[in-house]
Amino acid sequence: MQPNPISEGPLPQIAALGLIMAGLGLVGMTAGDLPGIAEQLAAPRWLMGVLGGVLFGSGWQGGRDARGAAALRRAPRWVELVAFGAAGIVLAKLSDLTRAEGGIGAALQSGVAVNSAARVLFGIGIGIIIGWVAYEGSRGRRPGH
Repeated sequence: MQPNPISEGPLPQIAALGLIMAGLGLVGMTAGDLPGIAEQLAAPRWLMGVLGGVLFGSGWQGGRDARGAAALRRAPRWVELVAFGAAGIVLAKLSDLTRAEGGIGAALQSGVAVNSAARVLFGIGIGIIIGWVAYEGSRGRRPGH
C-alpha cells in the first residue's frame, strides 16, 4: 500500500488556523511569568517570541494559495518567515511592560491575564494541529486509498 502524496496546494484553512493560534499563544505566553516548561528549561523570552512568530507566519503563508499572480510579486517565503520571527522577538521584548521594575520584577495583573489567555489559545491551536495530522494520517489507512 503506497502512502498518499502530500498535496502541493495550500494548507487547509483549519490547519493554518491552528498554526496561527499556536504561534499567537507562544508569543502571548511571554507576558507576565513564563509558563512551566519554558521556566524549567530557562528558555529566554525572545526564543518563545521567534518560535511563535515563525509558527504564525507558517500558518499565514500556508493558508494562502501561492500560485496566483500576487505570488510573483511577493518576497520569498523564507524572507517572510524571518520577518515574522523578528516581529515575534519584538513582541516578546515588549512583554517586559507586563512586569514591574523594567521587566525584572513581579508580573502585573495585565500580564497574568494575557499569559492565561495565551495558554488557552496555544492549547486549542496545538489541539487543532494534532487533530488535523491524525485525520490526514488516517486517510491512508482507509480502504480504497
